[in-house]
Amino acid sequence: MSVFTEYVDWVSSQDAQYRTVLPITDAEADDLAAGRLSPHQAGALGDGRRYLQSDWPSGAEKPSEYWGSGAFGVREGY
Repeated sequence: MSVFTEYVDWVSSQDAQYRTVLPITDAEADDLAAGRLSPHQAGALGDGRRYLQSDWPSGAEKPSEYWGSGAFGVREGY
């Protein structure tokens, strides 16, 4: 599963960008597709697994990339 989030920078046009890549199980994929599991539910995905994170905040010259762990949370956009 890959989640990309971008926050619009209305002042300097340097939008912050974040990407998380998390391997999911076949069962999780089936539950997501069927609507039985939501990535917006706290702790629903990734608990106890590592995920690859790329953070590129506004004003940074390049992104930072690192391995994260723990519960994988997805926030709804607005």
